[in-house]
Amino acid sequence: MAKEPLEDITVIDFTQVRAGPWSTQILGKLGAEVIKIERPGIGARERQDEPKQAGYSATHLSRNRDKKSVAIDLKTDRGREIAHDLTRDADVVVENFSPGAMDRLGLGYETLSEDNPGLIYASIKGYGEKGPDAHKKGVDLIMQAEGGIMSVTGPEGGPPVKVGQAIGDIGAGLYNVIGILSALHMREQTGEGQKFSTSLFGSIISFLEEYIPRYEMTGENPTPYGRRHQTTVPYEVAETKDGYVAFYPAGGEDDWERFATEFIGSEKLLEYQSREERMKNYMAIAAEIHPVLKEKTTDEWMDIFDDLNWPNGPLNEVSDVIEHPQAQALDYVERTEHEEAGEITLHGHPLHFSAFEPRFEHGAPKLGEHTDEVLESYLGIDSTETDALREDGVLE
Repeated sequence: MAKEPLEDITVIDFTQVRAGPWSTQILGKLGAEVIKIERPGIGARERQDEPKQAGYSATHLSRNRDKKSVAIDLKTDRGREIAHDLTRDADVVVENFSPGAMDRLGLGYETLSEDNPGLIYASIKGYGEKGPDAHKKGVDLIMQAEGGIMSVTGPEGGPPVKVGQAIGDIGAGLYNVIGILSALHMREQTGEGQKFSTSLFGSIISFLEEYIPRYEMTGENPTPYGRRHQTTVPYEVAETKDGYVAFYPAGGEDDWERFATEFIGSEKLLEYQSREERMKNYMAIAAEIHPVLKEKTTDEWMDIFDDLNWPNGPLNEVSDVIEHPQAQALDYVERTEHEEAGEITLHGHPLHFSAFEPRFEHGAPKLGEHTDEVLESYLGIDSTETDALREDGVLE
């Protein structure tokens, strides 16, 4: 088997809920040894979510693949000592506890890096680690509102709408992976570790992208555009005879003229030859094309747009995506057999390398499944001691 890019990297994962577990399961997918530290008897919070299959939540199954679970009570002195010991030879620590929690546990960067100067310490927070709001807890829905993305999401002229997925968490998780890989590369050059942090708030603000300079240039706050794009007309999801179709007029003026006259049957559309004219006259254009789009099925319009060489596609639901031939061809959806939960379907990863194939080694672990294995392998703690620690409530 080809070498995996992170197979020599050990990650101690103190995260829970979404942003942290999302990022560390990507590291596991790339070959890292990810040791997830969880609370005895309860486990990480994502284990409690519904729905469940054979006692395993969908969120836990999705976010904790290719990890080992070690159940340690960090409220005990011995539990904190064991956790500290596990980090001594680790490459990466990831945490997304409330601000200050890791320091209070004696597991902050300053403490751990004294014994492990090469440690990469990744911290994910709601608002970040400095500034007037650093002390506050931040969760995705609040961050979507405060970070501005909700102000540009939703129906045109309507109330603000949350983005369907928790993009603050997902974004922070992805930035966290980028930060870890960057810090590991720097360590190769300098031999030194470091701490870095990212946040849900900052991730969402970065997703505003061109909206920020756009506001500075115009002095006007961007608003929601509903199902259409904010810079091109027509570039939208439009209703058809049997559903919806998304399309983008990627061709030149000849294609626009052909679309207008041959398929829409409107000479009036030829008045709007420039992008600027189309943006200014969206309502007039929509009045011409929308009634005609409703006369044909989504498949019929997709054939037409293919003929025009315009990007297009249907509005799919999750069930459609799972069965999508392209998603299956590239393993963007993975059907697998979990050791206890049975047959499950999970998202894949859009990473394809010529030298290796990202692994799916094992499903999300049961709580404390690897406690004995990890403590013996990393710390030399034998079964006699782990049994005693269980009796004391330190382990599960």
